[in-house]
Amino acid sequence: MSLEERFRKLFAGYAGAYGTFEIQETRERDGKKTGRVVIVKQPVNDAIWRQHLSGGQSIGIIPIREDNTCVFGAIDIDDYTSADYSKISARIESNRLPLVATKSKSGGLHLWLFTTEPVPAILIQTKLHEAAAALGYGRSEIFPKQSEILVERGDIGSWINMPYFNGTEGSRFALSTDGESLPPEVFLDICEIKKITQQELRDLKISVKEELADGPPCLQHLITQGFPAGTRNNGLFSLGVYARRAFPDTWESKIEEYNGKYLQPPLGLSEVKEIVKSLKKKEYQYQCAQPPIVHHCNSAVCRGRKHGVGEHSGMPSIGGLTKFNSNPPIWFLDVEGGGRLELDTEDLQSQLRFQRKCMDSLNMMPPPINPKAWHLLVQGLMENVVLIEPPYDASPKSQFDYYLNEFLTSRPSSKREDLVRGKVWLDDEGNYVFRMSDLLEYLNRHRFVAFRQNQIASMLIDRFKAKHKFFNIKGRGVNTYIMAGVESQLEPFTVPEEPKGAD
Repeated sequence: MSLEERFRKLFAGYAGAYGTFEIQETRERDGKKTGRVVIVKQPVNDAIWRQHLSGGQSIGIIPIREDNTCVFGAIDIDDYTSADYSKISARIESNRLPLVATKSKSGGLHLWLFTTEPVPAILIQTKLHEAAAALGYGRSEIFPKQSEILVERGDIGSWINMPYFNGTEGSRFALSTDGESLPPEVFLDICEIKKITQQELRDLKISVKEELADGPPCLQHLITQGFPAGTRNNGLFSLGVYARRAFPDTWESKIEEYNGKYLQPPLGLSEVKEIVKSLKKKEYQYQCAQPPIVHHCNSAVCRGRKHGVGEHSGMPSIGGLTKFNSNPPIWFLDVEGGGRLELDTEDLQSQLRFQRKCMDSLNMMPPPINPKAWHLLVQGLMENVVLIEPPYDASPKSQFDYYLNEFLTSRPSSKREDLVRGKVWLDDEGNYVFRMSDLLEYLNRHRFVAFRQNQIASMLIDRFKAKHKFFNIKGRGVNTYIMAGVESQLEPFTVPEEPKGAD
């Protein structure tokens, strides 16, 4: 098996697209390349991998597949330094985590996890969040970024840069336990060995002390691993916040107990008294943004614990903005605790509209923040937006071709009965069978309104040789169109005129 084939099979993510950096300009004064991050809607094949490995075109693979499963995921550590790797490696080993480290494009680390079979994306996300918190990199990005993607609406998940760009000559190589670079063949062998089953992934547990099990998971990690030098004051303060919530009558004595039990060496008596004095003034919140708490954060778990951040958590984490570059554009956004959200431009501009969209689609209502903060939040998302370029020109006819193809091929059903559920049926002869009403609904969801129903019907019959067909499904009459698929139009075609008087 060739090297590129082994990489393609190991990183078998979203089959019909990949990410890359599209260079638009090279500055004369310093040679720096500028461009944009884009998703190319083409199948990932050996030739594309060959280009990547030889240094031709760097690629990123989307971990989440069309059916919301994954066979790999990663922890993206940005603030890595070479001095930290021995610590990270030791914690990986002590926790028996099946992770493989490679250097990333930014000079950080990617910690990869691989499975022997497709597993739910949410499961990989959950386990990698737990692992990141245990390693002291709780705020690192986790891939897959999405637990589900809205494939039928043109959505595609976020991609991550692949290792071994330019092979052994590049900088994205795997690391041995002592920090030395490894050739790609060795990396692939290690990954194959470290693959785990879905059940093994479910059973993967991070060893922590049982104390504070109803509090923030960060504190459990810290009392297990110890509070790093220079963080004992902040650490005891957060332990004090927990003590006030869990032991409202005896919290002061609990702080003294925690100081002697979990801090090595313990803080002096005067420092402990100052912390108690501060906590008496008002009900403080956990120091989530401060070390050492921030390094072991697992907010999703923390929100669900009795004495976690809970109601004090504020605005959920929002990220992973993707723009489907249609006209008008469609935006997709990840909302922590909710899922994947489809938006239009005005939904992003208006915090009120965003809240309403969350309520309608995710059954949640994020708390309001001030307008300036909302502007900065959206601006930050826009600076890192991922573009999905539709493979069509700007004409309405070409856009229709694209949307029709997506409608037919996104998730066809093998059961004729599914026609009444709005699905496209792929019959035994490979023909697509569908109801006009379902196609119109799909086009409307994508805000494509260039043609009316009668024009669409004419194009289906004249251009794509679609035929009418009637079915009786469980006593219910169903009128359908049947066609072979969307093929390139070889001869000029004029869109039918809109009849006079049409509304």
